[in-house]
Amino acid sequence: MLTAPKALGRDSIDVKLIEDRETLSTILDEAKKFQDKWPFYSRDAKTLEDKDFILLLAYAEDKKPANLNCGLCKMDCDSARQGKTFCVFSALDLGIGLGVAVDVFNDFGVDNRIQWTLGEACKSLGLCPEGSVAIAVPMHVSSKNVFFDRFWWDRK
Repeated sequence: MLTAPKALGRDSIDVKLIEDRETLSTILDEAKKFQDKWPFYSRDAKTLEDKDFILLLAYAEDKKPANLNCGLCKMDCDSARQGKTFCVFSALDLGIGLGVAVDVFNDFGVDNRIQWTLGEACKSLGLCPEGSVAIAVPMHVSSKNVFFDRFWWDRK
């Protein structure tokens, strides 16, 4: 639970700090399972090796729509209730939460990278609410930013 952001005064963001080495290793293995379909998953999984923490932020798609019929999701709120889309305000909360988190990490010299791929691996493992959109932020402190030189193709 976060004190902010809360679009329309609603709690829609689920936050977890994952620091257990066994769980981090399981997430890495899960991310590697996707690499046949999407090669860049192996790149992101590799950045998880020997990392200190993952911050996992997620929002549940089944949250009630804002009932504003604002059209930001390109549908009306009745369609959102039927599961045809999700409320954009929850996505905005997720983006704001991620931006603030990585800014704080950067202020303290903690290298990090926003990775939806690892969020999907966490989701696949049931580490966040069912039917959610999840984004992972692996973090590491060392003399070199391990998230900088990342390639998913063979550089030979």
